[in-house]
Amino acid sequence: MGNTTITLSKGYFTSEITKSFLKDLQMACKTMEVDLFVKLFISYDLYHNEEYREVLNLIKHIVSSWYKPELGTKLIEVSKFESKCIFCNIGKKVNGYKWTYKHSLETIPLNRVVYASQIAFFFDYQDNQLIEFGVCNGYLDKEEMNLLNS
Repeated sequence: MGNTTITLSKGYFTSEITKSFLKDLQMACKTMEVDLFVKLFISYDLYHNEEYREVLNLIKHIVSSWYKPELGTKLIEVSKFESKCIFCNIGKKVNGYKWTYKHSLETIPLNRVVYASQIAFFFDYQDNQLIEFGVCNGYLDKEEMNLLNS
């Protein structure tokens, strides 16, 4: 598997820009539209970082795999959850997003099936400045976290 992390030099993002980036990332996650993730990387000059392409390509793959315009895909809900990495950075806190959708133009009864996909991101900060951002490849989903915490 390729690199799923972008490492930023300290000071690349100020604490204010970090807050703005996180807000814009959350907005992109609310729609799960590929174009918003691409614009996010461009507007924060992340495309200058050598590692950005693999991270963005992974995000694009995950986010675009669910949307099928020819099947009338409708986004139903996006929910955010906190989780823990269980692979590369065991125990590291990650923010997960789960979205549900259906293909309304699919044949009956498949047009009633509700599908779900998810993605998780991890962040590292130093003095409230983002210094690392990436996609987590192994994490517990919301139900698994609830079981673990019960």
